[in-house]
Amino acid sequence: MFATRRYLKAPLISLAILGCGSSPISFQQEFETMGTVARVEIFHSDPAAARAGFAAVEAVFDSVALLMSTWNPASEISRLNHAPADSAFVLSDWVNRCLSDAEAVHEASEGAFDPTAEPLMRLWGFYRREGRLPSEAEIDSVRALLGGYEHDSAARSVVKKIPGTAFDFGGIAKGFAVDRAAEALRDLGIGDCLVDLGGNLFCLGSPPGKDRWRVGIRNPLDRDRLFASVETSERAVATSGSYERFVTIGGHRYGHIMNPATGRPAEGLLSATVLAPDATLADGLSTALFVMGPERAKELLARSYPGAEAILVLPSEEGKSRVLISESLAGRVRILPEAENEYAIETLR
Repeated sequence: MFATRRYLKAPLISLAILGCGSSPISFQQEFETMGTVARVEIFHSDPAAARAGFAAVEAVFDSVALLMSTWNPASEISRLNHAPADSAFVLSDWVNRCLSDAEAVHEASEGAFDPTAEPLMRLWGFYRREGRLPSEAEIDSVRALLGGYEHDSAARSVVKKIPGTAFDFGGIAKGFAVDRAAEALRDLGIGDCLVDLGGNLFCLGSPPGKDRWRVGIRNPLDRDRLFASVETSERAVATSGSYERFVTIGGHRYGHIMNPATGRPAEGLLSATVLAPDATLADGLSTALFVMGPERAKELLARSYPGAEAILVLPSEEGKSRVLISESLAGRVRILPEAENEYAIETLR
């Protein structure tokens, strides 16, 4: 599925760009990649420079897909997952870096984010897109496979210590790809640009006449709508939510974000949005916060990631759903008029 390239004319349905201001030279391109939709908007005076930017972004995304797609049996991650235990598997530079980044979030979040959740995803049927409710014995058996490897980042090698341990970078690979795309754009001298890979964004510079980009956050109860916007610049934005991928089992919908502590899909939040200095961190951290819930999320941000900001959406018990935001986001997050009866902002305390 990742080899397909189809250019799109329809508007992107993910974190949409709002209020970017007007400019006589705005170059935009949308295409399918990595199982989702990418959108790139470049402000530049030279069409050739914009075309070079688009080509660079596509090349980056294609490269990451070839390395990290669990759907492609020839990808590096698939080959690692099928490699025998107790033998060293040499990683490419990008996979080695992405795994190191994933391990950092895993350690800081006390296991809420786990790059070896692939067996749980498989057990619950997310790869087949046909879910089934596993037994407690099955869950316990699969949970024993998590973390069953040793990684030597200096040697770029992984040794699986437990047969059946397998990796899924779905919670961080898109952010990693966006960071590499942003680097490529900067190398080309492109400074005012927005890269959006299925809701994983990097906001470089700002649109003409504006100090910041204003991006929309998808309504977790209706993925075809937005419910809020946030203003930012030179930052990454990523959202995790149960609406992204799910399976229905016995009439109950289960989201694809797994809680490694229970072996079950995480529940409690509707969505978690993170703004961070880089997209890899924003992607992995949004997954971890979704699993952890608001209290532990606040502790994690204060302890390990003071430079990151969060927007956490809780289910409605009575009345409006609560939207908990970091104090530093006050005045920069707004509920859209059409969602004011559904959501209310509070400070994450």
